[in-house]
Amino acid sequence: MWYMDSKIPALALFGQVTWLMDEHSKRMFAQFDMKPWQAGILLALAGKELSQKELAERMNVTPSTITTSIQKMEKEGYVVRRPDSKDQRVMRLSVTEKSCTYLENLGKVGRMMDETVFAGMSVEEKIVLRRLLVQVCDNLWKAENEAKEQDYRNKTVSERNERP
Repeated sequence: MWYMDSKIPALALFGQVTWLMDEHSKRMFAQFDMKPWQAGILLALAGKELSQKELAERMNVTPSTITTSIQKMEKEGYVVRRPDSKDQRVMRLSVTEKSCTYLENLGKVGRMMDETVFAGMSVEEKIVLRRLLVQVCDNLWKAENEAKEQDYRNKTVSERNERP
């Protein structure tokens, strides 16, 4: 296979793994009439009540990005909205009974994906891979936060320069 070539950059492999996992997960979720984006929302909400803002932060998207998804899931009976007991302006999202079956099937998909993805790996190799992936995530989060901070500082400086 082309990806076994030692000259292929690691980032190209990451891209290929991401694409393959996405394609495979769509196929697996389809067996249970599920969509991957729904799974992410339900996993984030399982056992919790979150505001749309809190849910968006957990999923690393803007609140407006998940608005349509939440509305669709609410209409399909997977999610309910309730006013926050302390602040009536805030709506709390939670899963419904109907979501329990969905979450059970999500567990099945997860186990099937694990079997496929980690086939031929020892427990030790899985542990090392996880540790390395956590390090990659930490590095990227740190870089992203630093970039956002720099963007904020640059914006603040340019705004100061624009004032009369």
